[in-house]
Amino acid sequence: MKPSDKHFEEALKLIPWGTQTNAKRPYPLFDETMPKFIERGKGCRIWDMEGKEYIDYRLALGPVTLGYCYDEVDNAVREQMKKGVLFSMASPMELELARLLHETVPNADMVRFMKTGEDANLCNIRIARAYTKRDMILMSGYHGYPDWFATEDSPNNGVPEFMKEYVKIIPWGNCEVAEQLIRQYNERIACVISIPYDMNEDISGTYIKHLRNLTNEYGILLVLDEVWTGFRLALGGAQQFFGVDADLASYAKAMANGYPISAYLGKRQYMQSLDRFKMTTTYAGETLSMAAAIATLGVMQREDVHRHLYAMGRRLMDGFNTMARELGIEGYAAGLPPASFLKFNTPDKDYDARLEYLWFRELFREGVFVVLRWFISFSHKESDIDESLDKAKRALTRALDAEPKERGSIEPFYW
Repeated sequence: MKPSDKHFEEALKLIPWGTQTNAKRPYPLFDETMPKFIERGKGCRIWDMEGKEYIDYRLALGPVTLGYCYDEVDNAVREQMKKGVLFSMASPMELELARLLHETVPNADMVRFMKTGEDANLCNIRIARAYTKRDMILMSGYHGYPDWFATEDSPNNGVPEFMKEYVKIIPWGNCEVAEQLIRQYNERIACVISIPYDMNEDISGTYIKHLRNLTNEYGILLVLDEVWTGFRLALGGAQQFFGVDADLASYAKAMANGYPISAYLGKRQYMQSLDRFKMTTTYAGETLSMAAAIATLGVMQREDVHRHLYAMGRRLMDGFNTMARELGIEGYAAGLPPASFLKFNTPDKDYDARLEYLWFRELFREGVFVVLRWFISFSHKESDIDESLDKAKRALTRALDAEPKERGSIEPFYW
């Protein structure tokens, strides 16, 4: 038994799942090739408990935009640590970071901070309900664990079943259902909250543009959950990338290179609702994460980070297409370059799912850490992409050899 296996057994005795995050649970079918714990990271590389090195394309589920232990960010945190982490009144840094977001993000007339993406989403829901005096929301995509976003599994997950009356779900990308629900419930709806991009092949922005038109027509607020897309698709997030004018928006993951902070922001008329009710938490003004966010956004502005993300992402996608041709695979690179994927595209979808699973299993063996989407960081260089493609081709060759022997259904990935 490896030290990490023993460690995981011990963790399960004290920690449900043995980890804090659903998507970080070890996936049983990966046959010990997927590391259960990561001890450290630097640049675009991570190391597990056994000291094995991986080129990482998961990036802590998205927050690590610049790279692990990025010197400029970590140095800013160290300097702030000398002054203090939390004070008895607000820190001047709050205004500095708010100004930076106001200058960077479309429609960021006013800004408040929290610690996680679901915090920010929940705050925007509260603002929308307070402003409109309506109770219902429509949601499209994953927005976190709070009750308002978890009615599908009610009551098994502890969410009261009556909340299903106040939350209606639009399958992401389904314009017909969106239109039907908005027309049916329009006088009861406070807002529609949606992720702007579902990390799939639809990179047009058509869906959220349609939501914007519908919500404008019926006087409903549009909340964009930019927890993943913000500061990754573009410096101004999906609003800038797709040209969509949201009323409120939520940002988190990529804004501080892994330090815990989020922001909820939007047009002044809605954000000023906060003058009329309390929505507050002690750690929202924690200064180390603010220092990290200021430094991260500063690097993005100065170094043209997004041009690099797209260049490295396109290099990876071109390599996927070349690899598929050389191995005679029905597949192609899909998605946006900062988070692309190789789509297996045969008539047999069970075969595609098996091949994808076997490929990821072998990628872990090769020392490439990826599940589903290949996230790019500023620390990924051409040599890292090329090394990854060489390993990916070897892994896929073995997966093709193994597939006939490993027929059967594949459990869905945790996500």
